[in-house]
Amino acid sequence: MRKTKAYTVMLVVGVAAIGVVGLAVPAVAATYQVTGADTQGLAIQSEPHVNHVIRYVPNGTSLNVSCQVNNGDQVDGKVYNGKPFTTWDRLADGTWVYDWYMNTPTVGGDGYSPGIPHCDSSGVPPLAAGCVDWPSSKFLQTPLTSAANGGAGYAWQNGSYYNEGYHVNCNTSSSMNQYYALDLGMNQGDPVLAPGGAGTVKYAGQAPSGWQTCGLYVIVDHGGGWWSVVCHLSAFYVRTGQQITNNTIIGAVGGTGGFAPHLHFSLMYNAKLTAAGGVYGGQSARPRHLYHLSCTTGYYDQITKGQQVCF
Repeated sequence: MRKTKAYTVMLVVGVAAIGVVGLAVPAVAATYQVTGADTQGLAIQSEPHVNHVIRYVPNGTSLNVSCQVNNGDQVDGKVYNGKPFTTWDRLADGTWVYDWYMNTPTVGGDGYSPGIPHCDSSGVPPLAAGCVDWPSSKFLQTPLTSAANGGAGYAWQNGSYYNEGYHVNCNTSSSMNQYYALDLGMNQGDPVLAPGGAGTVKYAGQAPSGWQTCGLYVIVDHGGGWWSVVCHLSAFYVRTGQQITNNTIIGAVGGTGGFAPHLHFSLMYNAKLTAAGGVYGGQSARPRHLYHLSCTTGYYDQITKGQQVCF
C-alpha cells in the first residue's frame, strides 16, 4: 500500500522547514525500504521499464534511491489519483525499481516524491565529458547470439565497467578511447556479431604493437564516422574490406591479449586507424538503444554494472 495522505503532509512541512533555514534538499542517494512486493520480491531492472530484470530483492531490503522519473512503465495495473502509476526510482548503482513497492514519500500530482531529485528526462546518467552517445536512430545490437554461454542466450556484464581498467578515455588524440567499452562474460568459442550491424570491415586480425592487449580484434565501419570494435577473439571469420550484414558472425569469443575468455566491445566516433591497424583518436561512444531479441524483444538504453544482457 502507498503511504497515507497525512504522512505526505507531514513530509512536505518538514521540507519547507529545511528551506526556511536556507538548506537545499540534498540531491544524493537516500535509503528507503522495499515493501508490499509479492513472494518473488521486487525486481531490480536495468531500465524504468518491465522485462529488464537483473535480480529480485525481498521486502525489507534497503535500497539507495538517487532520483525518480515519472514516465516509466505501469506495473501490475497500479493506478494513483485516477492515473496509471508510472513513477520509478533510480538507485545509486544506476539500476531501477518500481516506486509503488518502496516506502519513499507519497508522490504528488507531478508524479514525484517530495524531497527526491528528478532524474533527467531520459533517466540515463549524464554523459561523460568528451564522449558521445551512439545515435538512437542508428542500428545497434547486442553482439551475442542464442548460442551464448552454452545456449543460455545471455551474458552478464562483468570484468571492467565504464572508467575501469582499460575502459578509459573519451577523446584523447593519441590513444584508443574506450571509456564506454563493455565486457560480457562469455564462453571460449561463442559466436560474435558486430554491435553496429551491417558495415565494412576496417581491420580483422592481430592487434599491432601498442594495442596488443586487444589480442585478435575486428573493427567495423558502420558509416557516418561510427565504428565498432570487438577484442580478445579466439578466431575471426571476416577479412578487411568485406561487407557484412547484421547477422554476420565476425568471430569467436576468446581471451587473446592476456585475459580470461570474455567479449570486450566498444563503439567510437570519428576514430582513426594506423597503417598497422591500431585504433586511436575520435570519441568513445556510449551504447544507446541496444537491441536484443530475447528476454522479450526490446532494447537497452543503458547497460548497468553486473547487468544480464540478452542476445
